[in-house]
Amino acid sequence: MSKEKTSWGSIKTNFARTKHKVLASFGAAETTVDSKIVAEKEKLFTLFKLMKRLNKNVDKYEATLKEINILQNEISHDLLALNENDPAIKTYQEVSTSLEQERIRIEEILENYYHDPLRVYLSQFRDIRSRLEELDLRRLDMDRYYRDYNIKANKGKDASSLQKTENKHTKTKEAYQELSDEIMKDMYALFDDRKLAFDPSFACFINRNNEYFARAAAEYQSALTSVQHINEFDAATHPQAITPVESSSMSRNVRSSSVFTSPKEFSSNGSTPTQRQRASTIATPSPSSSSYDSSPYSTTTTTTTTTTNNSVNLSKPSYGVPSAQQQHYPPQQYQSPPQQYQSPPQQHDEVPYSSPHVQPQPSINLHKPPVNTSPMNGGSGRPLPTPAPTSGVNLNKPRSTTMASGRPLPTPAPTTKRVQALYDFQGQDSTELSFKKGDMITVFKQNGEWYDAELNGVKGLVPCNHTSG
Repeated sequence: MSKEKTSWGSIKTNFARTKHKVLASFGAAETTVDSKIVAEKEKLFTLFKLMKRLNKNVDKYEATLKEINILQNEISHDLLALNENDPAIKTYQEVSTSLEQERIRIEEILENYYHDPLRVYLSQFRDIRSRLEELDLRRLDMDRYYRDYNIKANKGKDASSLQKTENKHTKTKEAYQELSDEIMKDMYALFDDRKLAFDPSFACFINRNNEYFARAAAEYQSALTSVQHINEFDAATHPQAITPVESSSMSRNVRSSSVFTSPKEFSSNGSTPTQRQRASTIATPSPSSSSYDSSPYSTTTTTTTTTTNNSVNLSKPSYGVPSAQQQHYPPQQYQSPPQQYQSPPQQHDEVPYSSPHVQPQPSINLHKPPVNTSPMNGGSGRPLPTPAPTSGVNLNKPRSTTMASGRPLPTPAPTTKRVQALYDFQGQDSTELSFKKGDMITVFKQNGEWYDAELNGVKGLVPCNHTSG
């Protein structure tokens, strides 16, 4: 019953406070303003924002320093991949490992003597903010009871009701004044304590950075001895190893040759005497005749295949008396062509030229199966038989993995190595291993920037730049 009464009382109080806020916003109710509290609150929380931003920048600084060490570790791995026997590269890897260990040590000290004290100091600002919120509620109660008292007095309420409201106003006013005095004293003290609270933390930050960079200078000084004999400015004047672009054969435009750009010149009879023919003239009897006509004056259909640099004439009929260059062979000495003739491919920019003295004929399909037109074989005109397909032997059959006895062939044991984790790593999916700094990881092989590895009986992927390997 008491709990229900308290709950109902809280609801009534919150409703009365909200009502007074609305009336005050419209100017229908008076509001107490403490100018000292407002001024000190603004000054104090300006300092709070500044301290939070400073702490955030220190966190960014430490994260950047960590990222630099990770990049140095990756650079050392890349350099070792170029030349793992170079002493200067090995020294650089030792330097990056040593600096990472020093960074981890300094990070732990800063956590204990810089971040933790500042967290405690900044938490006091949050306590002041909570007390200011309570002070605002007490001011609101004090103002609404004062308004209720005035309303009842103007309406002529009985003395007992007025006394009760006046007692509430007096009580809330005392509570407001008491908390207001305490907050003012605390805000003065917290603002003045900024130097005493911050100076030791700042001194820790400066000293730890001095230690880290002094260690870095000493480590790089030891690495400097391995490269002192090298002139670092020789890289600016080092000559190019390959053929320069301006003198490379690739820069020569082959299509600019006169072979591709000059116009074709022909003699008066339409031939090109200055160019060499690349194929001979083959004369074959017409497939329509089953026997060879030995009469020198008989009409014979002759297929002439002539290929030059500029044109391809695959069919050319000839009638009448044969010239001195044309020669007919007796039937018993004639042999069919050993293989089907194909003209060479033309260039895309070359236009075939046909002599004006020759009438064009339909082209011969060079891809038809050879026809039995030889007089020695009867000249039946049927296609020649094709060879039988080879036996169904699968030449692409994979190599057997078992011996003749049926036992499996032995597989070589994979080579492994063990590396130590330099940082914590949380796997992003089921294929990546999660590990802690210092864990010993078994590596099977490397795939780019990742290892195929095993930890505690679980296999997965491990980033190379997070390990000492």
